[in-house]
Amino acid sequence: MTNDKKLKIAVFMGGISCEKEISLKTGQAILKSLLRLGYNAYGVELNENNMLTAFIENDYSLAYLALHGEYGEDGRVQSVLDLLKKPYTGSGVTSSAIAMDKIYTKKLAELAGIRVGKTYSEVSLIEKYPVIVKPAKEGSSVGLYLCKEASEVEKALVELKDKKPIIEEFIQGEELTVGVLNGEPLGALRIIKREGHEIYDYDSKYIVGGAIHEYPAKIEKSAYEECVKWALAIHQELDLKGISRSDFILQGDKCYFLEVNTCPGMTETSFIPELGTIKGYSFDDLVEKMVKEFAI
Repeated sequence: MTNDKKLKIAVFMGGISCEKEISLKTGQAILKSLLRLGYNAYGVELNENNMLTAFIENDYSLAYLALHGEYGEDGRVQSVLDLLKKPYTGSGVTSSAIAMDKIYTKKLAELAGIRVGKTYSEVSLIEKYPVIVKPAKEGSSVGLYLCKEASEVEKALVELKDKKPIIEEFIQGEELTVGVLNGEPLGALRIIKREGHEIYDYDSKYIVGGAIHEYPAKIEKSAYEECVKWALAIHQELDLKGISRSDFILQGDKCYFLEVNTCPGMTETSFIPELGTIKGYSFDDLVEKMVKEFAI
């Protein structure tokens, strides 16, 4: 670890996934923070033309990854940086790849004793409607379908045919998210959807005022402690590094694990900066803790 403000940091953002625009917002916010902190930092915007060369041709001592989705959060970029022997923020290749796949992650969570909702491998096995259909390897609530009958599921599967769709039971309840930073649980946040939103979709997540964020979540103490415990368990089970954020549904007094993000957003409406305040951390504190954790 180092406190050397002369450390040259490249913030990689953008990319070629459907979450590119959110990644750019995350990257710009992190870059501004690094500059406020006095680091020698600059931004690198990735696109289809420089997804490989940007990591080879730029000069940096630490790659600060602000990438979301495929080709950024799924282990592929991490493997390139490992080959180049360049330190980078966040989880490693295997952990990133597993966490990116919601199907594999849920299976590992279940094996670890964490409560998860039912997943259906095909339409004929669905026991109860509605169900959620979504890509197994994308985030930011992109491509999320709430289906109330079999025909809607079939249509959603066609729309997502190239994105490894997953069919899950729709669990009606409170939406919670829990942050973990370098092995330290930050706490739980409750998402209160605006009227007219059945699910926490893209607009709810990224449009200011799309939902109310309550942190710490005002829920039963036992439920709060359970989801925080399980978020830490997922972080440890998958050997995640840096920041992770696990999403849950609270139905009654039971929490159900949904998925984990290994490079969660750091925008003006993102959860991690809000969760950090529960522990007294500012946005800049979070960014600097990441630098100190991963700089060599």
